[in-house]
Amino acid sequence: MFNIYDLEGKLREVNGNLRNKYSKYFKVDKKDFKKSLEEKVGKILKIQKLSKEDLEKIDDLVGVDGSSNRCGGAFPHYIEIFQGLAKSTKYEEKYLSEVYTPTLNRSYEEEEKGQQILATIEIDTAIEYIKNKRPDILMMDGGFIRYKINCQDRFTDLRNLCQEKNILLFGVIKDIKTQVISGALNFKDYVYDRELLFNTFEVGEALLINNEVNKKYIEKGLGEGFSSAFLRSSSFPSCIGIDILDIQEKYLPFVLSLVYTLTPFNSRGVPLWLDIVDKDVKITDQIIRASLETYLDRDIYERFFISERDKRSL
Repeated sequence: MFNIYDLEGKLREVNGNLRNKYSKYFKVDKKDFKKSLEEKVGKILKIQKLSKEDLEKIDDLVGVDGSSNRCGGAFPHYIEIFQGLAKSTKYEEKYLSEVYTPTLNRSYEEEEKGQQILATIEIDTAIEYIKNKRPDILMMDGGFIRYKINCQDRFTDLRNLCQEKNILLFGVIKDIKTQVISGALNFKDYVYDRELLFNTFEVGEALLINNEVNKKYIEKGLGEGFSSAFLRSSSFPSCIGIDILDIQEKYLPFVLSLVYTLTPFNSRGVPLWLDIVDKDVKITDQIIRASLETYLDRDIYERFFISERDKRSL
């Protein structure tokens, strides 16, 4: 029989351990903490929303996101479908897709290969869209670091194309994983910026990170760099991150205002247009199964990609 009391005890223990480990950060006075941020991390700004007139001046805003889903069992007997979407506020949307299965090439690390394909298809979708169009703004769902890690050459192509066509390019980071603040303030514990900024800022407040403490910018010596900021864009007490190309850094305050304007107050802090793109690009279980059953020979599908769990429902 399921022992709810045993589970309850273990969860309460985890809760207590986390509170004890990070209590000194949770109890820091907000005013003092913000003062430390301005002294050693960056400039705190109160962001204003764009006016209706300013929004109307944006001729074409494009949101870009990617999605993946897999069918099958354990490595290497699965097949994964990747999809990228560039969704415009003015013109026709652009989709790209890719398919990967390690049954054809087992030399790649499973997780690493998936990350490479997903990052690449997002960049390729953006490039394909702006080859024929010149949007004012290209808003990527996610930060730029993973593009530099997984597909740096293609990201450089996108950067150069945006520079050539005078397109403003930036990324929105929903789940912050950086440690800029703990590094700048010399914290000994392994604390993410997400945790330190939780319920620290008022709605509409942003932290423009000094390039000197921004590891993303310091990496400029290894190639092109970019500048970053944190923003509390909704009633949800967490912050999101923003990455922008170093050559477009002067537009960062405008980008923060745009993101703040496009984000509903009672939301998790993500611009509405990116939420729409995220929903449209999703590959559901129903879609992937229907596609495989339609386009793969039945014996190939069953031989390679029907897992033991799937067989129970056949």
